[in-house]
Amino acid sequence: MSFQDFASTDDVIKKYDLIRRDEEFVDYHKIQPISPSEILVGSLEFDLQHHPQILSEYALCERLIYPILREPWMRHSKLEVWSHVSIEADEELSGVPDYLVGRKSPIGLQQLEFPLLGVVEAKKENFVSGWGQCLATMVAAQKLNGGIDPPPVIYGLVTTGRIWEIGKLDRQIATIQPINLSLAQLDLLLGVLDYLFAECEAQLENMGLN
Repeated sequence: MSFQDFASTDDVIKKYDLIRRDEEFVDYHKIQPISPSEILVGSLEFDLQHHPQILSEYALCERLIYPILREPWMRHSKLEVWSHVSIEADEELSGVPDYLVGRKSPIGLQQLEFPLLGVVEAKKENFVSGWGQCLATMVAAQKLNGGIDPPPVIYGLVTTGRIWEIGKLDRQIATIQPINLSLAQLDLLLGVLDYLFAECEAQLENMGLN
């Protein structure tokens, strides 16, 4: 099945025998906010003021989502952010998430390695279907990392560019953070993203993938 065939997390949970929990797994009060760079602030202000009311999905990713992801990425040299890369976990599960964060190849291979975080745009601001696609992406990433013991935690982000929601898949437990983040809290949003990137990088180190 394609990621887009999953209309909600319920579809993924039933298909892959998962358990969903809606609870806080990142304490926002303990996150160190990160001040955005002048470049990011300037680009966001320009795009938010000058974009047409209805952006194409691709334009939304490139003009709002990617610049925000790039800010924490620059702080984590062991990671790579892949845009719209097709992945196939097995004969039944494949698709093209908007972004995947994985290991940066130490020998310069131009291919995705050890995906640990998936990012899906909530198209038409539909977070229900967005989480269905994102959780399917997280299951696929989990499968691609098969054989690692203990299996790494896979993180997920669903976003409109303005609103961001976070989740994680730890073995068979899918947890969605009930409180979202927004551009109005840009410092906190960047801090949370930096935390998730740091968690991905730490997992690579724990797996001996320096």
